[in-house]
Amino acid sequence: MAIAAILAANVSAKEEKNEHFDGKKLSKEERVERRIQRLTDELFLSDKQAEKFAETYREYAEELDKLHQKKACPEKEEGQELSDKELDKIAKQRFENMKKFADLQEKFYDKFRTNLNARQTQKVLRFNDCCGNKAHSKGDAKKFEKRDKHNRDLNKRDHHGAKK
Repeated sequence: MAIAAILAANVSAKEEKNEHFDGKKLSKEERVERRIQRLTDELFLSDKQAEKFAETYREYAEELDKLHQKKACPEKEEGQELSDKELDKIAKQRFENMKKFADLQEKFYDKFRTNLNARQTQKVLRFNDCCGNKAHSKGDAKKFEKRDKHNRDLNKRDHHGAKK
């Protein structure tokens, strides 16, 4: 059982990180739809919640994609060093991008919270990485399973915390 949970987590990570799945390259839209399906399953959403979630997530993914298209690093030829002025510009652009990302996260936190509870919303926006809620090793598999059961119980509540 624990091995199955670890393998499932590995497959999910592979889908997230790699554009290739089942031998073919996935389009942006296909990757977004796979993420929506995976998150819908992981969050145990009702059909009504899943429909609203998918709509909001597509909007989030589109805005996130636009943000990622604004690269801070200029194209350079091999062996070419950047000047201090260029490095300064890159640093400032990265700071600006981080601010925009934080603003985007905040905006969509509020949008997701109209349909999801706080724990579900944090999982969608990947806050769980900084909160220690993610299993990282084989030894954490039982903790991972226990957390998922706890999340299922919490997800049986509406977005205000009341039992459904």
